Amino acid sequence: MSKEKADRAGQLARRRQLLVLRSGQLRGQVVDQMQAVQPALVWADRLQDAWIWLRANPLAVAGGVLAVAVWRPRRSLGLALRLWSGWKLLQRARSVGSTASRLF
Repeated sequence: MSKEKADRAGQLARRRQLLVLRSGQLRGQVVDQMQAVQPALVWADRLQDAWIWLRANPLAVAGGVLAVAVWRPRRSLGLALRLWSGWKLLQRARSVGSTASRLF
């Protein structure tokens, strides 16, 4: 092997070693930073699990809604009307937003 090739191989080996060390440091920083968001991720996992369960058990959800409607009819009707109004408001806002985006 020529001297130039040996020098180049040595430089590459040192560069690789530095990159491996830097990669380890960056991994450590990511782990440290992830500790701060860990509680939020745990809650997100719980919400996702709950959503999956709700989608897999629609009769249980319907039964719960029916039980609340029978137990507290006035409150249930008021909540249903507020949900319906919110849904219609959201639809109107989306419609206005899409119209505005077409204009500009």
